[in-house]
Amino acid sequence: MPVGGPDVSVLGLGCAAMLGRTGRRESLAALGVAWDAGITFYDTARSYGYGESEVLLGEFFTGERRQKAVICTKFGILPAAKNWKQRVKPLAQAAVQIFPGLRGIARRQASGQFVVGDFSMDLLRTSFDASLRALRMEYVDMLLLHAAPMSILEQDDLLEAIERLVQAGKVRMAGISGEHEVIAASFAQRPHGLTTAQFAMNPSQLGFAAETQKAARDGWFLVANHPFGGPAGVSECSRRIEAMRADGALPIELRDKLIQDAQLLPEVVLNAILSGTGVHAVIPAMMQPRHLAGNVRAVENCRFTEDELAVLRDALGRPDGASPVL
Repeated sequence: MPVGGPDVSVLGLGCAAMLGRTGRRESLAALGVAWDAGITFYDTARSYGYGESEVLLGEFFTGERRQKAVICTKFGILPAAKNWKQRVKPLAQAAVQIFPGLRGIARRQASGQFVVGDFSMDLLRTSFDASLRALRMEYVDMLLLHAAPMSILEQDDLLEAIERLVQAGKVRMAGISGEHEVIAASFAQRPHGLTTAQFAMNPSQLGFAAETQKAARDGWFLVANHPFGGPAGVSECSRRIEAMRADGALPIELRDKLIQDAQLLPEVVLNAILSGTGVHAVIPAMMQPRHLAGNVRAVENCRFTEDELAVLRDALGRPDGASPVL
């Protein structure tokens, strides 16, 4: 962890689904389970839950909880029609249940309800002020440029304004989230005021670890999201694990540990990302208590050694799924 970095649990809670796909009761339950499990890192954004995710976190994190919590929010994507979701969500959910094929259409329609990629000085001020009001906080631990394009690295006035927020104590750490090429460019250019980065890293993207290892040594605080890669990623990772278990080129001790059980997948995925990559924290979206508890167990009681995780990471990161070189 870089000098001056926040006291972040290695497992964080991604709050994108809160008051969006997940209702208030389930969202509060997830926050409670996560907090009781020792998770201190909570990742939200102005756009999450149509603007209501921050409000929920503001209700939950008061008093002593706020003193111990690390809250990350973002700006650059805003909900354009706050009441749209409340009006159509019940109808949309019912329609999708009857006609599952509508799910993709509903998502595309929903994406049109957001203002995406606005990184103006005015939005920085209004969005950040709105975040503080919603969160009921005087500062945030992390503020990120949300899904930033490459051009953001040339906006010196905006980057200087963010740096001033850090200097004023309104933001403890500022940074960027985005695609790997944007994150890699940020690592190379080291923009003023940006010291943390958030990006997708799942088993199919472990090749990016060469960039993140160096960035961590340079003092960046690194957060990985989407660690399981969605349903397709889970299926592909499970297939590769099964192939490795049958691979005679691997040590028998490692293959014996690859017997499928409920904890194998999260142990492989989360620890392969957290070990040997420079990544400081990983933030799955885990609204169901059983998933949350399983992920906590996975990072607290990993069956694999660091050397074994290096072998697994190498094998999982190969695009052809070939056996690792030992």
